[in-house]
Amino acid sequence: MSYSNILSLIESSIKKGNADINSFAINLITNIRKIISKNSLENIIINRISKKNIYFLRHPEAQHNVLERKYRDDFSKFNIYDPELTDTGINQMKSTIEKNKKELINFDIVFVSPLTRTIQTFFLIKNYLKKDAQIIITDFIKEVLSYFLDKNKGKQLSVLKKEFKQENFNFEYMTKEYWWYDLGENIDNESEGDLNFSLRLKIFILWLIFRPENNILIISHSNVYFELQDNGIVNARMSKMDNNILLEKVLELNYIQINEDKSKKCNIF
Repeated sequence: MSYSNILSLIESSIKKGNADINSFAINLITNIRKIISKNSLENIIINRISKKNIYFLRHPEAQHNVLERKYRDDFSKFNIYDPELTDTGINQMKSTIEKNKKELINFDIVFVSPLTRTIQTFFLIKNYLKKDAQIIITDFIKEVLSYFLDKNKGKQLSVLKKEFKQENFNFEYMTKEYWWYDLGENIDNESEGDLNFSLRLKIFILWLIFRPENNILIISHSNVYFELQDNGIVNARMSKMDNNILLEKVLELNYIQINEDKSKKCNIF
């Protein structure tokens, strides 16, 4: 059995996308089980994750972080659209880079959330990475989506491609645009919800496990880290992830009931 077959299946599924994360997960696991049994999949996951060095970098201070501290009880004043890093945040990264130079040069692949603050974070570390490191922009590690959280909405994919056309960014693994940036009425009154947020992150970790690279960096957000590690992380912190916690979470995918009711729609993923 070739691991590349499972990787191809995962990546082709991501590229196709699906309006319902539950159906996405059920279909993915159903198709994987056509290749390999549940027990064999579990053993492979355990074996492969043991070889992974996965680091997480939370973006440094951004505009909304400042306003959240200042207007803690007035949500309307810190809910700004796709905030950028502050000067303080940019300075915070100097210390982070200095502490982590040895790790940065070893990463084979970097996954970056498509929001402005995380892409800006990437550019702050870009010169300290391997020249041939792959850079994948993916909304699988974007912050949790809710119609009222403007800070977690970003630019259209077409805009990102145009803005960064000189960069060697891989945008192949972006899902359908309507759920991750503001298209007005298309996402009015829609929220991703905790369960759907958790499910897409588990699928993301499954993807990493079957990727060939072992030295991996994720540039993302606080809620993503909390969901994956059951712990908080401050701005501009780079931390090695606990594979045992990741393993526990990703193995839950292997117990999805493939005859589950597929009529449930979250209209987010």
